[in-house]
Amino acid sequence: MPETVGLHICFDDQGREIEVLDVTPVAQDKYRIEETPIFNPCITLGDIIRVTEKQGISYYVETVQKSAYRRYAWLLSKEAAGSPEIRDMKQRVKENGGKWEQIFGGLLVIHMPKNTVIDTDAEMSRILAKFEL
Repeated sequence: MPETVGLHICFDDQGREIEVLDVTPVAQDKYRIEETPIFNPCITLGDIIRVTEKQGISYYVETVQKSAYRRYAWLLSKEAAGSPEIRDMKQRVKENGGKWEQIFGGLLVIHMPKNTVIDTDAEMSRILAKFEL
């Protein structure tokens, strides 16, 4: 199985929005995204994309295959982000075949298999209500 690598990916034609993302090579010029890009909300963890390379930068061309995950995202307060409730939720996500990312400390992104038994929205709504978010 190929190793995950950091790839400089540009999501605009002018070369202004370049991110270094963890990806796994799956074929020539095709990569599976292993983290959520900041500059392209249409791309998510698990998507397989095609790129073209120019001068050491990989330019996004298209999404070849969408992820098997459903993505959820919440902006959390500092108190909520570090809470036992969020830690427990992250553990339940992991135990049920999902993945999570915490970006810039307060943006919680959860990726759950589409056939999961967990009601991610309902569980997070209960947690967020406790913190009045």
